Amino acid sequence: MGAEFKLTEQNYRYLFENASDAMWVQDMEGNIVDANVACEKLTGFSREELLGKNVKEFLSGEFLNLARGMRRKLLNGEGVTQSYEQRLMRKDRTIRTMKIATSLVIIDGEPIGFQHVARDVTEEKSIAEMLSKITNGSPVPTFVINKQHKITHWNTAIESLAGLRSQEMIGTDKQWQAFYPEKRPTMADLIVDGASADEIEVYYRGKSKKSDLIDGAYEAEDFFPALSECGKWLHFTASPIKNEDGGIIAAIETLEDITERKRVEENLHYYLQEITRAQEGERKRIARELHDDTAQVLGSLSRQLDNFIRKKHGLAPNEVLFLKDLQAQLNRGVKGVHRFVQDLRPPLLDDLGLIPALRSLARALQESDGIATHLNVLGEERRFSPEVELLLFRIIQEAFNNIRRHAQASEAQVAVEFAEDRTKVTIRDNGRGFELSGRIDDLPRSGKLGLAGIQERVRLLGGTIEVQSTPGKGTTLIIEVPG
Repeated sequence: MGAEFKLTEQNYRYLFENASDAMWVQDMEGNIVDANVACEKLTGFSREELLGKNVKEFLSGEFLNLARGMRRKLLNGEGVTQSYEQRLMRKDRTIRTMKIATSLVIIDGEPIGFQHVARDVTEEKSIAEMLSKITNGSPVPTFVINKQHKITHWNTAIESLAGLRSQEMIGTDKQWQAFYPEKRPTMADLIVDGASADEIEVYYRGKSKKSDLIDGAYEAEDFFPALSECGKWLHFTASPIKNEDGGIIAAIETLEDITERKRVEENLHYYLQEITRAQEGERKRIARELHDDTAQVLGSLSRQLDNFIRKKHGLAPNEVLFLKDLQAQLNRGVKGVHRFVQDLRPPLLDDLGLIPALRSLARALQESDGIATHLNVLGEERRFSPEVELLLFRIIQEAFNNIRRHAQASEAQVAVEFAEDRTKVTIRDNGRGFELSGRIDDLPRSGKLGLAGIQERVRLLGGTIEVQSTPGKGTTLIIEVPG
C-alpha cells in the first residue's frame, strides 16, 4: 500500500512540475510553499525566490480584496465560480491578467492552505478588448470564436444579417445556426483548427480560395437560403488571430452581403447569353446568304467566263490572258467567300460536332499561316448542346486568331480532355508571349480584347480560365467548363 501511495505521489509531482499552467501552493497566511516551472515563467521569479514569498507582494487593491473574498468563501464552504479573473504584478513590475482556479488543501479534515492553477490570458484579454472596439463599431457583419469554438464577439451588423442576438450567441458554439440548417463548421471553425486547403475544399468545393491580402486567411462566396425569405449571397473571409508565439488562439470572420451584386451579374450573364445568341443567329443568316447567293453568283460567273474563253475563237493572246486573270480573281473570290462562311458558321460544327470542326480549324491555321498545329483529344469524346459546342468552338477560334495575329508562333497545340463531369481545354503556343499584369479581369483595360472575349464566353459556360504567359516563352490558356 505504501509503495502504491509513493507511485501516486510521484505521478502527481511529475504532473505538477510539467503542467503548462502555472501552479502554486500557499499556507493559510499566504506564504508560498511550492511552485512549478510555469509559475516561474508567469511571475518572473525563480522557484527559490518564490518559496516563502507572500502572495500579497503580487496583488494590490481590488485584486487583493478579490483574493481575500475567495479565501473566505472557500473556508465557509460557499459556492465559488471557477475560474475567475485575477491580476498579478511580475518581478519586472508589469501587470499580467490570469484566469485562475483556487481550491483548499485539506489534510486529516483540516484546511492547511490553498492551491492555485492559473493561465496567463493577458494577450487574449488585450486582443479581446481590441476586437470589441473593432467589431462593435463596425458596419461589417463580424463574429469571433476562440480556440474552443465558442463565440466571443457577435456584432450588431451580424445580428441584423442573421437575425440572432449577441446575448443568445456569445459563449456558445452555435455560429453555424446563422447559415446552415444543421451543425457543420463555419469557415472560422476551420481556420481556428488550422485546417489545410484540402480540408476546407471538402466543405466549400471550389468556392473558396486563399486570401491574397491576409496570411493564413481564406475567403469564399456562397448562397445561404436560410438568410431571409429569398436567401442571400455572402462573400466571407475568415482570418486567424495569433499570439506572440504564432499560435492560433482565435479566428475572426467578416461577411458581406453581395446579393444585389450577384443579381446584377446574373442579369448581365443573361444579357450576354441573349446577345451571343443574337450574334450567332445573325452570323448563321449571313453565312447562309453568302453561301447560297454570293458564292453561287461568283461561281456561276467563273464558269460562264471559262465557257466563253473556250468557245470564243479569234481572241488575241492578251485578251485571253486578261480573261483568264479575271477568272482567277473570281475563283479567289469564291474561295474567300467560302473561308468567310467557314469563319462565320462552320457547317462541320452543326453536322458532325465540336471535334471535327476543331480539326478543320487547326488544319486551316496550318495551311493558311504555316503554323504547325496539333489537336490532341483525351478521354471519351462526347457531344454537347449546340450552344455549348458553339461557345467552345468560338473560344478556340479566338485563341487561334490571337496566335495568328499577335503571337509570331511557329507551333500551336490544343488538348481537349473529356473528364467525368468537366471538360478541359489547353491551348499552347511557342510565340513571343507577353507580360501578365494584374488580374484576368483587367484584360480589357490592358488592351487584350481577344482574351477578354474568350473570358466572357468561358463565364457564359460557368467555367474558369487561367492565362500563363512569359515574354519570349509563349502563352498557355487553360479552360475548364462543367459537363
